Amino acid sequence: MTTFVGIGCMSGSSLDGLDICCVEFTGDRHTDLWSYRLLAAETIPYTNVWTDRLSKAATLMGADLIKLHVDYGHFVGEMVSEFIQKKNLRSVQFVASHGHSVFHQPSEGFTFQLGDGETTSTHLNVPYVCDFRSKDISLGGEGAPLVPCGERFLYTSEHLCVNLGGISNIGIKGHYGYDISPCNILLNRLAKKADDSKSFDKDGEMARSGEVIPDLMQQLNNWSYYKEKPPKSLWRNQIDSDVFSLLENDKANVQDLLRTCTEHIASKIAEACVQAKGLLSSVSVPRILITGGGALNKFLMELITKKLDDAEFEVEKADEDTINFKEALIFAFLGLRCMLGEENVFHDITGSKRDTISGSIHRPMPGANSKTASLLGDR
Repeated sequence: MTTFVGIGCMSGSSLDGLDICCVEFTGDRHTDLWSYRLLAAETIPYTNVWTDRLSKAATLMGADLIKLHVDYGHFVGEMVSEFIQKKNLRSVQFVASHGHSVFHQPSEGFTFQLGDGETTSTHLNVPYVCDFRSKDISLGGEGAPLVPCGERFLYTSEHLCVNLGGISNIGIKGHYGYDISPCNILLNRLAKKADDSKSFDKDGEMARSGEVIPDLMQQLNNWSYYKEKPPKSLWRNQIDSDVFSLLENDKANVQDLLRTCTEHIASKIAEACVQAKGLLSSVSVPRILITGGGALNKFLMELITKKLDDAEFEVEKADEDTINFKEALIFAFLGLRCMLGEENVFHDITGSKRDTISGSIHRPMPGANSKTASLLGDR
């Protein structure tokens, strides 16, 4: 058994902030059995300036986008460096980051995550790993979702893992994973529409006070994405053009829009779980782990849990750190596998031609410690 300590970073489409966590991974590379221990974690909320810059990134011209790419690279490096010092983390061997997605169009053969790796690495004295999606897309894959690629090693006792981030996704033990539906990306925008000072619908209380709009619910359910078979993935440009346009054209009050979207999300998640249960024929009551910011939305979780209870699932209660930091933790693990030269993105999830060792390694400045050097090996 060998132990590694790394940091993972995640910035999601819901623009909540930068999640940073330090994790100790212990595993046997011959059997590929792994466990983890979360050592420290923090979410750095985005300032209004950063929220505005990131939300408008896809509209920028070339030079302005490159400038933002570099600026965000500095931001990530500075935040991670401060995190390491503040938490007194002396044994960190590497840092890995998802970056912040601006474009994700696998059908066109490209994806782009903000945060220039070479820039970030100048703030660190350990290797920095980023750009986990590009290689998979170049091989014909979706480049997403990547969280199920790590779940299969770290959450082996769960049959299904559901993440409620800006976009919801599912990982099915022994099979595959895919993006289910828009999630917080819808709810957060509607909450802000109701009250500009709010970044989310706390506990789903605004949604709870509304009523379902039947016509809108039908239009949402008829979205063509739901008719596609996995592997499949979603991104903001699809959601903007196909879903937000429906909400913007609907003149109903925001509470009713929130109620309709929350009910829709819960239904689609339950539907995905029921479909997955058909692949787990030997399991009578599948165990489900639900994480991500949406798992803190009490009303959304009530709706999901009731639907899953009726369909005979066991919904595990996740601790708050797992809810908030599982994605960052997973990217730390994917970064570790990249450093070790082990496959970390899998074709049965993304639909690419083959499994890959994905991620770009940006080497540290001179003076990296010996543990880091042994991790890098001859790469």
